[in-house]
Amino acid sequence: MKIHRIHIYLALVLLSFGFIVSYSVQFTKQTTSGTLPYSDDQWEKKQELQEKLIEEQAQIQELENQLQSIKHKVSEFEEKMGERQAEGKELLSELEEVRMWVGLVPVTGSGVMVILNDSKEVPDLGNVNDFIVHEENIRQVVNELFASGAEAISINGQRLTTISSIRCVGPTVLVNEVKVVPPFEISAIGNPDTLSTALSMPQGVLQNLKDFTNIEIKLEKKDKLNLPAYTGDTQKLVVKEDL
Repeated sequence: MKIHRIHIYLALVLLSFGFIVSYSVQFTKQTTSGTLPYSDDQWEKKQELQEKLIEEQAQIQELENQLQSIKHKVSEFEEKMGERQAEGKELLSELEEVRMWVGLVPVTGSGVMVILNDSKEVPDLGNVNDFIVHEENIRQVVNELFASGAEAISINGQRLTTISSIRCVGPTVLVNEVKVVPPFEISAIGNPDTLSTALSMPQGVLQNLKDFTNIEIKLEKKDKLNLPAYTGDTQKLVVKEDL
């Protein structure tokens, strides 16, 4: 087939048209994807954005560091508070124990009860003093109970403390300056077996009372005893080994 000049012109036109279309498509893609060459203003804005981003990232990192520091301080504070609370509980426990020992709070527990009573029969020729309970008899039992580990003691509802006294005024026995009459119920909280054994041992307190007096003596172990708090003047409470 013979190639005419018109064919050449047409081919050149089509080639040019194809190049234009191809360039237009490529230009459109660049415009859509933002890959057009930046102008000076656009470049400066991009630089500013990048600098702000870097600055904000640095601020975020600083805030994270501060947060970690605060968390660490909070953790240390909570640990110290826990230690102080434990110390506070320990101090309260010790305080309650001291209050119990000095008789300022009522207490409940197992223990023993010793009942001392005047004899119901007094011979005509006998010495009446051998048939009644004296303050010395009560004091001997109380001191033995304390020495054997009694935690708290009361006599006819009168709680004994470090300033308590047991004394006779004429025919009357005074405990904490309160008149008490027989039978004298001496209640002691502690290990029932230990307290009972200490009182009942040969040549012990109760044995001597039985040998040298005619008073009535009764010893009982108790699963539960309720001792009241001391109700007298507490201003003079001091440590005292015995009564």
